[in-house]
Amino acid sequence: MSINNAASNTSAVPEENPFAVRFLDPKQLTLFRSDPSDSQVRLTLTGDRSWRDVRIACAFPFSDPSHYIGLRDSDDKDIGMMTTLDGLDEDSRVIVQEELERRYFTPKVQRVVTVEEQFGVVTWEVETNRGLRRFLVRNLRDNAFPLGPNRVMMTDTDGNRFEFPDVRSLGPKAYAVLLKVL
Repeated sequence: MSINNAASNTSAVPEENPFAVRFLDPKQLTLFRSDPSDSQVRLTLTGDRSWRDVRIACAFPFSDPSHYIGLRDSDDKDIGMMTTLDGLDEDSRVIVQEELERRYFTPKVQRVVTVEEQFGVVTWEVETNRGLRRFLVRNLRDNAFPLGPNRVMMTDTDGNRFEFPDVRSLGPKAYAVLLKVL
């Protein structure tokens, strides 16, 4: 028997595709915290297993925040993805929403009080849906991202994100600064 024949007679073990997405049925998931004050999220997948520390993220947090919710374990390995929260029990849904709110905390700029540009640094004083904020942005082209024709996401020097939902409504000076990235 040749080596080729021996190889062809063995049954091939299917390899797991490392890029395949495991879609999860929300009805089979239970997310919980061992203690209400605990920040660690746990997950049980009915008929499969449980995880002690789960991270929750959204595939499209700004364009489609209520769909394609990913779950990862403490080693940052994919557990799977929910295409929707429909079917998830109420307590689990609350935990998912809390975690996404914390992860994607992004105040929306409603009004620009002042904006000053000096030596490549833009200083913003703005009124947001979360109150009055003052922040600095260095290198505007690298830290401002268009999300649509008149919508911009900006990251300040501390890594905080701010959304400008409609740059046209923020006044001529702010619009002139933001126009550089649109």
